[in-house]
Order: sequence, then C-alpha cells, then structure tokens
Amino acid sequence: MQWTHEQSPIIQSKASKILVRAFAGTGKTTTLVGFAKANPTLRILYLCYNSSVEKAAKGKFPRNVVCKTAHSLAHAVYGIQYAHKKTKNLRLTDIARGLDTQDWELVRDVLATLNNYMASADAELGRPHFPRFRDKAFLTSAQER
Repeated sequence: MQWTHEQSPIIQSKASKILVRAFAGTGKTTTLVGFAKANPTLRILYLCYNSSVEKAAKGKFPRNVVCKTAHSLAHAVYGIQYAHKKTKNLRLTDIARGLDTQDWELVRDVLATLNNYMASADAELGRPHFPRFRDKAFLTSAQER
C-alpha cells in the first residue's frame, strides 16, 4: 500500500507513545493497521467506542492487536466487584407482587431506592439511596432516648 506523507511517519515511528489526531474518515484506523503490521512483535491495545466498531476492528488488525471497548476492558477488571448489582429491569408490578402490596406509592419509593443504589458505587444499601429520606435529619436510637 502507498502511504500518504502524513501516514508514513506514524507507521515507521519507534516512539513509545504516539498520538494520532485526525478527522473522521481520514484513515486513522488504516494507519494503525499499517503500524501494527510494521511492528509484529509489539503488543497493541486498540480501544473502540462500541462493540460494532470492536467487531469490525477485529477483522482488520493483525494478531498482535487486541481490540476491546473501554467498557469491556473496565468490566474485566472491576465487573466482579459490582456483579451483585446486576439485575434485569425491575418493573413496578414485579415489586408490588414481591412485596404483596397494592400501595403504589410504596412500590415507587422502593423502585427509586433500588435504582439509586444500583447507580451508585456503594457496596451497601443505605440512607442516601432513599429519595424520600435523603435530605431529612434523623435521630439515632441513642439520641431518641
């Protein structure tokens, strides 16, 4: 392949870090494929925006390149810490059935609380997750006496 005068220095570079800044559709991926082929002993991580880009990239790059989404890379490292928070979408009717109640205000509070907890980095459910009580001052049992 005939490389442009912008691509050649990148592909031939021996620098430990390279920044390739260019507009969409200008050949960044093609340039990086050329760089990877020119450096077959170099292990390269190619971070993709989404899984469809990842899938396409896996078909373009040589074996010395690992293509991943940033999400999948983070999930591989940190996913186990948050596995207990994984759930399917909760519906109000599921919560009402589980609590055996028709008190829809309570059911909405429970759903809001669970959503707040699931969206947090907290390991345990606590007062900050309860929207109705979050900003209210509470007395501990020792203070109530």
